[in-house]
Amino acid sequence: MSLKLAKNNTSPYDYYSEGDGSDPVTVSVTLDNSGGTSDTNVVTAYLVATDYNYTGITVTTQNEETGIDWKLSLDNSTWADSINPADMDATSGDQTTPVYLKAVVNNDGTVATGNYTQADVKITATENPA
Repeated sequence: MSLKLAKNNTSPYDYYSEGDGSDPVTVSVTLDNSGGTSDTNVVTAYLVATDYNYTGITVTTQNEETGIDWKLSLDNSTWADSINPADMDATSGDQTTPVYLKAVVNNDGTVATGNYTQADVKITATENPA
């Protein structure tokens, strides 16, 4: 299956790492322990489909750290724990769909300032050959 997240939406694609953490989606936030939550910056990634027709696509995050809630969006406005992009038919050429990512972080002292491993992004779909 070739349905991956990339930093850009044109070939050659600069894909994020898959499982080894060598090139993760990276966000930043300033915490001052004033209470509530703080949103990180938003990262625009691209879901890239190559080779096949993909249906039933779901993008979720998993393995979140305590106090850090990763969110996804298709429109950079409506945020959720999982998203369902439209089907992507790459049988006659690559297809890309923007996917927005951010984290909502507790700003009450429960999350210490520092670098954290981001949640894993899981992509599931049905791969339909041409």
